Amino acid sequence: MSIFVESSDVLPLVDLEIALPVGSLQDPAGQEGLAQLTGHLMRRGPRGLSQERFEDRLASLGARMSVEVSMRSTRVRATVLRRNLEPLLALLADVVWQPALRGSDFSKLKRRAAAALTSRLDDDQALGAVCFREALFGEHPYGRTLSGDTDSLARIGIQQVKDFYDRNIAKGAFLVGVAGDVADTEVRSLIASHFPKARRAKKKRSDVPATRSRRGRHVVIVDKPERTQTQLLIGTLGARTRDRNLFPLLVSNTAFGGTFSGPLMQQVRGVRGWSYGAYSRLLHSTQRDAWYMSTAPAAEYSADCAALQLELLEHWVGGGTKNTDLRFAQRYLINSHCFDRDTASKRLEARLDLELLDIPRSYVEKYDQLVARVTKQQADEATRARISDKDLIIVVVATASEVASSFERLPGVRSVEIVPFDRT
Repeated sequence: MSIFVESSDVLPLVDLEIALPVGSLQDPAGQEGLAQLTGHLMRRGPRGLSQERFEDRLASLGARMSVEVSMRSTRVRATVLRRNLEPLLALLADVVWQPALRGSDFSKLKRRAAAALTSRLDDDQALGAVCFREALFGEHPYGRTLSGDTDSLARIGIQQVKDFYDRNIAKGAFLVGVAGDVADTEVRSLIASHFPKARRAKKKRSDVPATRSRRGRHVVIVDKPERTQTQLLIGTLGARTRDRNLFPLLVSNTAFGGTFSGPLMQQVRGVRGWSYGAYSRLLHSTQRDAWYMSTAPAAEYSADCAALQLELLEHWVGGGTKNTDLRFAQRYLINSHCFDRDTASKRLEARLDLELLDIPRSYVEKYDQLVARVTKQQADEATRARISDKDLIIVVVATASEVASSFERLPGVRSVEIVPFDRT
């Protein structure tokens, strides 16, 4: 039950994944970035092989490998030529359950992580996204950054990584997925030969506390010199994964700001030309995650663009979605969904997500039906129930002296905070 296989003989390749229910939510307070560092250090190879020899071994098998750490999971993924499946399985087992975790490798990774934080200062979009989540979620775990910050990295040493590995990965639950040119019985036999007995994570109620909105509209200006173009994010809490409003809200949000023809894009870009892109995005997790609008207007239009987006948001929440926009959104979601399941590896990923992230099975197996049967009344009620046009976080990456006064005058704003860009 913990091994998932999607067979396909289209190509003589096999995709492998070891999925662990361990992510940045397990980072101890003050040591944000620990889960990511642990995953990246595992990627440096198993005991008995230097990193160079490990990379040579992968190349000799015609394989590639990656480790991806997110808020709720760590995914060890590899692709290999069909004829080399068994030796790669043995190598992956050593990577996960016999990692070298060398201090010398850790020092290099930590320097690279610190350099990445410095590089992020040049990425206005990334700065805005980090600041938005911090402002929206505050001290809640969802407000933590995956890569941590300068202070949290300074608190992490090789011993913290080893302790994190022993506590969360060494004897923890995991799932195995295999997709491609293999038979189910063959895969199970090979995995039994090389892996520990697969342990499925027990379903349990989330120990992540509920997220809560901050009352009123609050502006955070990430102050960066000489910004001719700004990054603007406006949002609030969205939905939970196990929320009866999720699919109606998904359709409603797609109609509002999920496509090029939606009113958000048409009014911001089509009519006024203030931003090349204008989209809204709905996230969901165990607790309510974020919903937000994202634009990138020129500094001179930034406050006007924000005011327009607030008007569009109020109209959407209060007035609902047009029937024509709703039907278009449903067709768009259903037609594009086929690209989420057109390969064996994508179908495998969906099955692993069901188990790892506690997503209801119907969300995958009956996606088209759930989207198609959303009514206008359901969409409008879900929007009013979950999207607040009064409790909002407004984040803009800009030169504060040029935009602060105009953002202070936005309707309903209770506070304006200016944050130096190099302290985010």
